[in-house]
Amino acid sequence: MSFRNRPTLDRKHRPRWQDELRSQQLIVAGFAVAIAIAIGIFGATTWSSYYDNHLREVAYVGGLSFDRDALAKRTGIISAELNAKGTDLAGSEGGVRTSEVQQQLGVIQQTLQSVDSTASDSLTTGAFMRAESGSLGISVGDDALNKEIANRSTLPFRLQLSIITVNALPSAAGATAKPTDAQWAAAEKQAKALLAQVKGGKDFATLAKEKSADQATKALSGLVGWVEDGDPTYGPFFTAAKNAKAGDVVGPVKGDVGYVLVKVDKVRKAETDALLKTLLSSVHASDADYREYIRDELLKDAYQTYFGDKVLSKYMPQRHVAQIQIQADAGGALPMERVRHILVQPLPGASAQTTATQAQWAAALDKAKAVRVALLKPGASWKTLAKADSDDPGSRDYGGDLGWFEPSSANVVAEFKTAIQRLRLNEISEPVKTQFGYHVIQVFEQRSSARAQADSIEAGLKKDPGSFAKVAARESADHQTAAKAGDIGWVAPYEKSQDLEEAIFGLSAVGQISAPVRDTDGATYIFKLLETAPYRYLDADRLTTLKSEGYARWRDKLKADLGFWIDPAYLSTAGANG
Repeated sequence: MSFRNRPTLDRKHRPRWQDELRSQQLIVAGFAVAIAIAIGIFGATTWSSYYDNHLREVAYVGGLSFDRDALAKRTGIISAELNAKGTDLAGSEGGVRTSEVQQQLGVIQQTLQSVDSTASDSLTTGAFMRAESGSLGISVGDDALNKEIANRSTLPFRLQLSIITVNALPSAAGATAKPTDAQWAAAEKQAKALLAQVKGGKDFATLAKEKSADQATKALSGLVGWVEDGDPTYGPFFTAAKNAKAGDVVGPVKGDVGYVLVKVDKVRKAETDALLKTLLSSVHASDADYREYIRDELLKDAYQTYFGDKVLSKYMPQRHVAQIQIQADAGGALPMERVRHILVQPLPGASAQTTATQAQWAAALDKAKAVRVALLKPGASWKTLAKADSDDPGSRDYGGDLGWFEPSSANVVAEFKTAIQRLRLNEISEPVKTQFGYHVIQVFEQRSSARAQADSIEAGLKKDPGSFAKVAARESADHQTAAKAGDIGWVAPYEKSQDLEEAIFGLSAVGQISAPVRDTDGATYIFKLLETAPYRYLDADRLTTLKSEGYARWRDKLKADLGFWIDPAYLSTAGANG
């Protein structure tokens, strides 16, 4: 019989063991498929999680990309420095320095809460500066880098000091008074007498509490706290005592207005910051990682110096402009009302009105009613009446203008809020009583949004450009410039945010008016060019302000020109200062 003709078993007559075996095989295969799918899903989830936590791009600068691992490394370095510094500061509490130390600890804690965004700014700014430093001739030498690393890695030499102060001037002397030779001699004699008491066994702390003229340390038995070289207040005492031992008393040391005895309570020699080293190791930051971070920090200083010395000068191109400032929407584009009022108080100028008598409240109400009558007369001037009759110092010089409110969420007392919700446009209220006095209130403008107001103003100015001064006086939310027809004076490069600067310097013809431009704080501006100067003198005060405030604008413009991006989740709100 050939293979082809071999009889086959009918399915119905197949042995039972074969069916069971086949069922088991199918079950095993099903489990295998399920396990494979589960492993695939787990693998995909694991990979996705790994990618998000390590490899996902969070920033780039000029084509150079940074992932989560790079950000985590920079975050770890900055956190290590902050935590090491905080621990060192916490150990310096005690004496009159405690409140200052606590303020510094508060700043450190606040910075740690947003350390990822600080790190993202540090990474992108550092990369930008390294990329552009060569073309600008900016560099950081190895000597400077090594010195800065040594400085940051070392806890400084400190002395814990207590003092006894003897003033040469009498307590009633004026702030500008200078001691006479006789007063100096008398103070020195008194200080030497106190020193003799200390050497004779008198307890320094007890003597400080009894005799010291410095009230701040006197209450703490003379304790200043830990002081280091260069301290702005106690540096001279550190200098006088830096070679002394614990327990030594130095002086009398001559100060600006008297003599001081200085006691060295404790000495802490300079030493390596072991905690910083441990913390850097815990975040796997190598010496090279830390050096790169410190180089970036030093480049910030070098760039700021370059900006002040090379970019700025006493003579710069400037534009003389006027502005209309349009207040930003409060929490979104909602219908808003512009409100003004005249406040009449029963106790004018008092911080609280609770002690006013019933007669004084009645007199205030009578005056408020008279103010309302005056406002209802044809041609009445809110500016004139507010200046003459309002007891609100914040608005009386501006016609009582309080700005724009969203009526249902206005941040004002309940009675005032109810009044503005009920008033029709241009209606003048009856006197409204609040805890502050009686208010005469008017809703004198309404808008659907800041953008709508800006568009309306722009359309009106296109029809009548000559009305800019009048519109600025009426519409601008900046009261000080509104009173001068919007005139803000001369503007130099980097004095305004980038968007505002581009709008101002984009004006070329005198009388030209810009389109509305939105600033970083949400306010919208419209500018008019009054004069232009290719080079104009920049006085010392403006130049000093520009060196500190304009630097970040210049730096960020160069950074934008190079091309950079930061994941919005890690955007820094403090980067402009660094």
